[in-house]
Amino acid sequence: MKQKVVVQIFLGILCLAAISCRHTRQIPRSTFPAVDSTHLPAGKDSALSNEDIAFNEKLLTGIKANRIEFNTFSAKLKIDFENDKQKQQNISTNIRMQKDSMIWISVSAPIIGEVARAVITKDSLKAYDRLNKKVFLRDMTSAQDLLKIPFDFKTLQDMIIGNPVFLSDSVYRVVKTPAVISFSCDSTLFTSLFNVFADDYVLQQSKVMDKDSTGEHKRSCELTYGDYKDTGGRKFATKRRVFIEEKNVTKIAMDFNRVEFDQPVTFPFVVPSSGYTIQ
Repeated sequence: MKQKVVVQIFLGILCLAAISCRHTRQIPRSTFPAVDSTHLPAGKDSALSNEDIAFNEKLLTGIKANRIEFNTFSAKLKIDFENDKQKQQNISTNIRMQKDSMIWISVSAPIIGEVARAVITKDSLKAYDRLNKKVFLRDMTSAQDLLKIPFDFKTLQDMIIGNPVFLSDSVYRVVKTPAVISFSCDSTLFTSLFNVFADDYVLQQSKVMDKDSTGEHKRSCELTYGDYKDTGGRKFATKRRVFIEEKNVTKIAMDFNRVEFDQPVTFPFVVPSSGYTIQ
């Protein structure tokens, strides 16, 4: 497994193995947003009626009510990964989390077994690549430079668990249909688009884009959520599709086959003592 693939897989698991080749499956992409809002003004709504303000408040309240809270989380999933240079399929991945403390990720390949492992805390990223004999030790600032995205621990935690990321109270460009509600909001660095189901405000799609449009390659990360299951009273999306765009498009499909909340978890990680190069 090449170093770049390891890093991109971790990125896709929010977005981030040497794998046996099988039949190539395309990772489909849905149109975003679900409804056409091109007729709306490009900027924020200049004036909202009291009815619109009340609706926006109800919308945010409904979305926040669906937020997944937990103490610990563990999951097993399969990942398909595709970019302009390569395609990897059926990557076995284990994820464990202690809320606001630690994220543990292990990636395995058929026959070979585990090929990479990572532990992420609020302050650091530690990972090793067994095939290329490399160890990555980074503080979080350096990890952001390595992954080419200004994420923090909380954002990555929310991406994995399925909570909205970069959701703010500055809701505008709201479009309502009987099935889906679309809207935009702003944070310090990003503009975010969201689609939520109209009946229960569960997240269907989100797209995060750089607010600064002056860069040579404006970045965006689009996430689609589907096949929701009731897991311990929580609505959990067991199918995710991630599309990361900068110079090229990176596509990641995540299919969860086991999910557990608030069960005892461990985070084994030992930096290999010899034969590895520290990056």
